[in-house]
Amino acid sequence: MKEITISFSPDELVELAKQLYLVTAVTIGFPYDNLKMADEIFNKVCAVGFLEIPEREAFRHGGFMETPFHLALDLAAECDPIVEQYQHSAIEEHLPYDLADRVFEEKHGELDAMEVFNNPVLRGDLETIQEKYKEEFERYGVRNLRLVKENE
Repeated sequence: MKEITISFSPDELVELAKQLYLVTAVTIGFPYDNLKMADEIFNKVCAVGFLEIPEREAFRHGGFMETPFHLALDLAAECDPIVEQYQHSAIEEHLPYDLADRVFEEKHGELDAMEVFNNPVLRGDLETIQEKYKEEFERYGVRNLRLVKENE
């Protein structure tokens, strides 16, 4: 395989590694087809950083369940608020609306978005369901969320 060489300043290399670390937080646990390649790229970036700019202490040997080279723990911790913000957004700002849409569709059937928007009764019903879900997630997060099979 032909390799392409690109150059980064130490700051750019650290930033690239942080961005790849953030992507890992989004793709972990998902059936991402190129996960093996993504891990190899992340490892390569971290290995170069570990060998070429050891004075930065931005990279370390990976541990259990990590690539052989990894981002330093303090830099990974620096990324954690962004990961938490993403998780918060996914759970509290998207999931309630998706669940409300499901309940609304079960109740009214599949309707065109503009039909719902232009009908005050339908729009009000949808907004009421959305508010119930938003309040639930604001109060309890996912603590009360359960998957139950029908007939159980």
